[in-house]
Amino acid sequence: MITTELDEYVVTKELNRHFDKFFEGYRKGTERRTDKIEVWISGFFGSGKSHFLKILSYLLGSSVYDCKKAIDFFDGKITDSRIMADIQVASDTSADVILFNIDAEADSDSKTNKDPVVRVFMKVFNKMQGFCGSMPWIADLERQMVKDGKYDDFRARFKEISGIEWENTREDFYFEQDNIVQALSESTRMSADAALSWYNKALRGLGTSAVGRRGLSAPGRKILIP
Repeated sequence: MITTELDEYVVTKELNRHFDKFFEGYRKGTERRTDKIEVWISGFFGSGKSHFLKILSYLLGSSVYDCKKAIDFFDGKITDSRIMADIQVASDTSADVILFNIDAEADSDSKTNKDPVVRVFMKVFNKMQGFCGSMPWIADLERQMVKDGKYDDFRARFKEISGIEWENTREDFYFEQDNIVQALSESTRMSADAALSWYNKALRGLGTSAVGRRGLSAPGRKILIP
């Protein structure tokens, strides 16, 4: 389906200008380290914004479709060699692309929460990495255990104690106190008291709710959220 979508995509003169502007800006972003580049796509209802965004996600990603990268489908669609060179830079840049519908991922209180977009971004980012999406403090703990090389040990010990896979029950956090505390104390550097203290703080909503910028991606690899 994606192959057909890429093959049949028509690049109009207007789209050609948009590709030019977008990938010129993206190329500049690859030339220096920055976390301050964002793009806003606007247009009338039915003007093709979502489709354009999806095509961009294919071009920015590293997936292969029928033995071809997305950029290969644009040979002849975009004849300006400068634009194609900029797209090639993006195609050759190692990146993880997270494409999602913000309304579908938002929590029920997103309309009243003053910072809903950041929360949704963190939710889908954590899910992409295999961490808990709905409870950011659990995702933070999982990320720390990965950093310490203890996450697999914790998951295995939790399953031995509870008989359930960690990923299948971590959102039932409030009903798994004993199992979580025991697994943490027996598989990580936490003592039983420290594990219980962490659990109680998380239970009161005092756990961290966001991840610092450092350590989010591997060196030389970008994270793109279209």
